[in-house]
Amino acid sequence: MTPSRRGGVTTIVELHAADVEAAAGELAQLLLDAHASGMALGLPGPLLRERAVEEWLATARLLHPRDRIMLGALVDDRLVGTVQIVRASAANGRHRAEIVRFAIRGDLRGRGIGRELLEAAADRARELELSLLWLSTHADTSSDRIYERLGWRRVGVIPRYAARPDGELVGNAFYYLEL
Repeated sequence: MTPSRRGGVTTIVELHAADVEAAAGELAQLLLDAHASGMALGLPGPLLRERAVEEWLATARLLHPRDRIMLGALVDDRLVGTVQIVRASAANGRHRAEIVRFAIRGDLRGRGIGRELLEAAADRARELELSLLWLSTHADTSSDRIYERLGWRRVGVIPRYAARPDGELVGNAFYYLEL
């Protein structure tokens, strides 16, 4: 783990493949918590712990220092949140990246950890010479509203864009942040 910054009681670190592999069990809980609150994070329900662990092991193999970065939030040396910065692969889009798998442990939401992670992601994106970040999230949820509070601009909603863990198709809101 490469320390990135410290804020409050939270330390933000860059996670490398070996870190993700070692923490796959802790990380699995983040996905399970997200599913329990109705957020799919790209995974259909029902989500079992084994599948969540496998997902993080697959993510570890995709990490790349210029193209896919994963940051983690540590509280008392426990991994309690993550966010990934995934650079666009299109030759004319290498200036932008998508924010994916932004997740905070369910019992620690609302304490500013998410804000710290997103701010650290923006800082790391600037270091990578990115000038635009974007993301999508289920529309009209508490997760949806956090982005506007943090300066992201909502572009709109695409109806029936993604399935929640319960299988219902819901609209996703799209946001961007110019760096």
